[in-house]
Amino acid sequence: MMDRDYTIKKGRLINNAPELEMGISKAARFRKEMKRAEKVRMIAEGNELSNMNINLFKKL
Repeated sequence: MMDRDYTIKKGRLINNAPELEMGISKAARFRKEMKRAEKVRMIAEGNELSNMNINLFKKL
């Protein structure tokens, strides 16, 4: 019986199932994503503070 993660295309069986991932590699990937998100947040916060300072000195 064929699973829905497989399709037949031009007579060939195509595996559309997601790749398997072990717990430790999933945790490492999640940790890396969290670090990147924190860096992006800090950069966005710095840009916002910079724009606030620019606007403040334009008013003076």
